[in-house]
Amino acid sequence: MSFQLDRGLFQFEFTDRHAILGVGVNAEEINIRERYQAVARLLHPDSARWKTEADKQLAIRLFSRLITHAYGQLSRQSQLQEQIIMLDLLGKRLVEQSSQIQIADPLCQQLYQSGNDFEHVYDRLLTQLATEQYSDPNNSAPIINQISELNMVYLLRKQLQSVRSTPPVAANNPTASAAKENSSAESNKPSPVEGALRRAEDYTSKKNWVKAVPEIKEVISAEPNNARAHTLLGLVYLNQHQLTMAKISINKALQLAPKDPQVLQAKQEFERASNPSNGTNGKNAPKKASEGMFSGLFGGKK
Repeated sequence: MSFQLDRGLFQFEFTDRHAILGVGVNAEEINIRERYQAVARLLHPDSARWKTEADKQLAIRLFSRLITHAYGQLSRQSQLQEQIIMLDLLGKRLVEQSSQIQIADPLCQQLYQSGNDFEHVYDRLLTQLATEQYSDPNNSAPIINQISELNMVYLLRKQLQSVRSTPPVAANNPTASAAKENSSAESNKPSPVEGALRRAEDYTSKKNWVKAVPEIKEVISAEPNNARAHTLLGLVYLNQHQLTMAKISINKALQLAPKDPQVLQAKQEFERASNPSNGTNGKNAPKKASEGMFSGLFGGKK
């Protein structure tokens, strides 16, 4: 049995492991561990008590196919930081495509329409959903989708910050949606540079490094001071174990945007790859090529 996860960030072919665990996208390692332990007590066959055998088997599948894998990725510091980088990239894409995004869930609409306290609103709504997430395994997948949509809206709001814009069209208003799409089709058409950068990010998310490099270089050729492109190129080189080339690209990004969170995350990844045993006692040794940068962050729908 597969789980239909196709809303929120999942619709971007992104495996939203934060939504699967029921933690916020800014959750720290200790919060992730505590949430995993709580969910394990609810679902693990050694501790859970279900009314029917069907519920028990469904809970086992949830735990083994979703929860364990999600925690296995987010509990690793390097994987968690990689996910943060990709969430930041995805948040930028959401802003670019905001006029095309439809927010269907009332709670998510509430988050989008909230004021400057949207961080607190997000935490409150997430806690509400997480409390119900695994109490009944039959409702778990829909709630995971709901949390992922909440994460999507939060990332969008975070990128927009205090800048207010026209809200995305509600999903139950197809006429208005069609009119908006027709009137803004030309204005939303990406520039050649932006199109190349989006393609590069898509190739990167699929670990197709060979195709990603020429797209990124096309962007840099047109915009030599594009920090986003230099950062992405550095991460691709890092995954290909080309440390010298990665250092050049990431240093260039640091010169252009020294305070950008995505650039700083890339710098940390480079330092970790360059000094794998520095203060780690070998625990975070370099991964095999098949487990390189961004491994496991994107995947097919469940």
